[in-house]
Amino acid sequence: MTSASLERRTRLRFALLVAPLALLAPFSLDTYLPSFPAMAADLSVDGAAMQATLSSYLVAFALATLVAGPLSDAFGRRPVVLWALVAYVATSALLVVAVEYWQVIGLRIGQGFAAAAGVVVSRALVRDRFDPIDSRRVFAIVTIMFAMGPAIAPILGGYLQSSFGWRSVFAFLVLYGVVLLLAARLWLPETLPPVGRVSSRPRLVLGRYAGTLRNVQFLQPVLVHTTLFGAKFLFVAASPALIYVHLGGGERDFWWLFAPMVVGLMLGGVASGWSAGRVAPEVTVRIGLLLTGISLALVGWAALAPEPSVAAVTLPFALYSFALALGMPSLTLLALDCYPGARGMASAMQAFIQLGFAALLTLFVVDWLDDVLLHLVAGAAVIWLFAAFVWFGGGLGKR
Repeated sequence: MTSASLERRTRLRFALLVAPLALLAPFSLDTYLPSFPAMAADLSVDGAAMQATLSSYLVAFALATLVAGPLSDAFGRRPVVLWALVAYVATSALLVVAVEYWQVIGLRIGQGFAAAAGVVVSRALVRDRFDPIDSRRVFAIVTIMFAMGPAIAPILGGYLQSSFGWRSVFAFLVLYGVVLLLAARLWLPETLPPVGRVSSRPRLVLGRYAGTLRNVQFLQPVLVHTTLFGAKFLFVAASPALIYVHLGGGERDFWWLFAPMVVGLMLGGVASGWSAGRVAPEVTVRIGLLLTGISLALVGWAALAPEPSVAAVTLPFALYSFALALGMPSLTLLALDCYPGARGMASAMQAFIQLGFAALLTLFVVDWLDDVLLHLVAGAAVIWLFAAFVWFGGGLGKR
């Protein structure tokens, strides 16, 4: 076996360990979306209250990243992941038997705190283990596998909901958490040696976080990543209204939206892996911005029709997801390399800003816009314009 083949196998094995950690986020976010009407009926609440179960998870997730990152820098990646997975299994199991709305809210908050380590530490694990070019390649592989999560989760959730009810969705998350915990316990390596660890004293951690907010070189790729993801997430969070109301679908029709997304993400991940070492990271981001703008324009054109077709509305998200997957590894790498001695902290702040923005969208924007499809498109377009302004206005897009 040649050294190049061995390196490819090493990257693939590592990605197969890391990607399931990152998949905690889409599985926890998207699997129960088809259950919104049934849960609302069982818990005697309305649609806005159900959106709160999504936003409460996101707020908790975002806040927990600020803790998980520095803890992984101080005590190592592996113990943080293992304890977080134990907590995730426990909170998911309690959601199976929850009977009151306040219990669901509280447990979703707990689930968000527990799941945060998956996204934060997985990014740091990759950058600890590989050089910049190989990191982009591993991030690309992870993106391809990560693409399956947002597509599989709501489709699987729809079938579980129609066959067994909403509690089966959380039972699935328990099973996924148990399998992931066993796999991490057996095979996840520690990538941060004791000599590379830093203090987790709150004063020092807060000082480092404050420093990231003054670091333009760090903030530019983070904000572009956040807003491009947020424009797409607007439609993900509004998918119950999009599928049930605007497109006239049912519980098993969430694939209309999520299947194009997964195809685009997978193809974009392949393109990102190919471009590593061949195309500058800034160029891939510039291409991604252009293609995401075109895809939103196509959705807006479809939304102008009195009765928009399913294909016209959902197929452009394949292009959007392709563009996002093409630029996302480069944006992640540009941000993490600003803090080579504290990648856990950098990854935590990146995840906090991204998930915090998504939480704000679900809290204050989705329920306001999802009654009219064109309003959703307009909201996403405004977010995309901000991303373009940050990238090109900051000078990175001119390199």
